[in-house]
Amino acid sequence: MSDIAMTGRHDLRDALDLLSEQVADGILHAEPVYRETRLPAAVVQPLVRANLAEILAALAGETSSLAPARETGRVTAAEGMPLDLLQHAYRLAGLRIWDELARRLRDQTDTTALLRASSLVWAAIERSSNVAVQTHLEAAAGLGENMARTELLRGVLTGAVHDLETARRALGLPADVMLVVAVTAPGMPPVPAAGTPRVPAAVPREVGVGPVGVGVGPPRAGGADTNPADTNPPDMDSQRADLVRVTTRWLTHEGERLTLVAAPTSEDAHDTLAGLAVHARTGASRPFTSLADAPTALTQARVAVRSLTPGQVGLSRYGDRPLDALLVADGERAAELATAVLSGLKDRDPRDLELLLGTIEAWFEHGGSGTRAAAALHCHRNTVLNRLARIAELTGRDVNDPRAAAELYVAVRARRLQPAVLPPALPAIPTVTPSAAHLAHRHPSRG
Repeated sequence: MSDIAMTGRHDLRDALDLLSEQVADGILHAEPVYRETRLPAAVVQPLVRANLAEILAALAGETSSLAPARETGRVTAAEGMPLDLLQHAYRLAGLRIWDELARRLRDQTDTTALLRASSLVWAAIERSSNVAVQTHLEAAAGLGENMARTELLRGVLTGAVHDLETARRALGLPADVMLVVAVTAPGMPPVPAAGTPRVPAAVPREVGVGPVGVGVGPPRAGGADTNPADTNPPDMDSQRADLVRVTTRWLTHEGERLTLVAAPTSEDAHDTLAGLAVHARTGASRPFTSLADAPTALTQARVAVRSLTPGQVGLSRYGDRPLDALLVADGERAAELATAVLSGLKDRDPRDLELLLGTIEAWFEHGGSGTRAAAALHCHRNTVLNRLARIAELTGRDVNDPRAAAELYVAVRARRLQPAVLPPALPAIPTVTPSAAHLAHRHPSRG
């Protein structure tokens, strides 16, 4: 466009802000064709500006990389924007550019130069639009395949898929391996933080089924890379045969990450999951060998993650905490038990309540030793014994009575797993309070 002086006042880059605002406003508000797309402004505005800057630079005779067009294709595919609306957005940009240029050239009398300027504008628009459309199609194809695999995995985990051998092959799961299902509670970081302890070197790099990409990477020394966004795993032929082959497939459902791990041994599978659980609450099922058992394993994994105390991170394997699993599996009965056993504490000051519950937990944790519990609580042994005596007085349950101690332990554990269950405003359960003399002769633990 040098023949009409595409420099100075005819170089539209000085109008980049204005043009970007006009085009973005058209996509977000003014153009009726976009009203049902609900594209967020935070997505539209930077893409519009980057594309216009690239197109205007090309019109000024500078080299164009078309990177903004490719990024636009990827983003619009991920956002589910229809292809015709993507093309319309580039036409809208072309109209705004030509309107501004025509305004500046309104005194131009050289018709041939004006026609050439128009051709250059629309050629630049078409070039960017074609690249964006091609990238959109490629990205949408990958996303479609990924979504299909994600739904297949969801069907396997829920029992909706019956042709399990075909599902196994479609998901790329090896035959004759141990399988484990894991549930990671919301809040898991996308990748381990720097300095995080990593999975043993025998575990391979892996990309799961998720919203970004699908693939399997080769084993490598130095641990597992759990970043699902890595869609370019190295060539499978480069894998080292001396390292363990582990495959993971995952999806996100209602905020939870559901992961299916296939490994030569259950230990290899749990080692992989331990890497995911460094900063997150993760529950793992018992190992199994047939995909027909995946729905049961999913239930086990959900029970296992709920068996972790609120706020606690790490890996909880189904079967490691049988009592906790029982309590969370029947939360209603567990809440009733906690209410009945601990009802005598319901009117305590919250700080006093926490002090008493913490004392009895320490006493159980240290095998009924008042001495070791006192050391853990940083208080005198007599203080521990006095608090236990208060608990016996308030609940009617003496920790020296095995049955009463069992009820106290289960009730306190139920409350830790479901903090809201205590104390409801219910009448206290009638109890038989031990006499002071009786408590004086039956101090808990002489340890």
